[in-house]
Amino acid sequence: MYIVNTSFMVEPDVHDRWYELFVGRVVPYVREAGFGGESGRGIVFTRVLTDNGDSHYTYSLQVEVPDTAEYQRFMHEVMGEYRSIAGPLFGEQALHFTSLLKKITI
Repeated sequence: MYIVNTSFMVEPDVHDRWYELFVGRVVPYVREAGFGGESGRGIVFTRVLTDNGDSHYTYSLQVEVPDTAEYQRFMHEVMGEYRSIAGPLFGEQALHFTSLLKKITI
């Protein structure tokens, strides 16, 4: 099992519009595309809290995928759709990066 972790850094000037877009369109799209399992429990969206006085908001979207083929599909479908919408709207004011994590049983 793998986890696709995408971190988003969002400037305060666009935060409210970005958040509305993300929660209202992106997260439902992730579910509709069949990610996170039938219950949706394989999807976690969090706000990263720091005590270093960052001027931006940071969020993390974590989505479980069974294999690297599904990771590729996630990147192509979900993140491709996100980039096509968010890029023109927010540009450099909403940045993101994605990491693929392999779950290890301990």
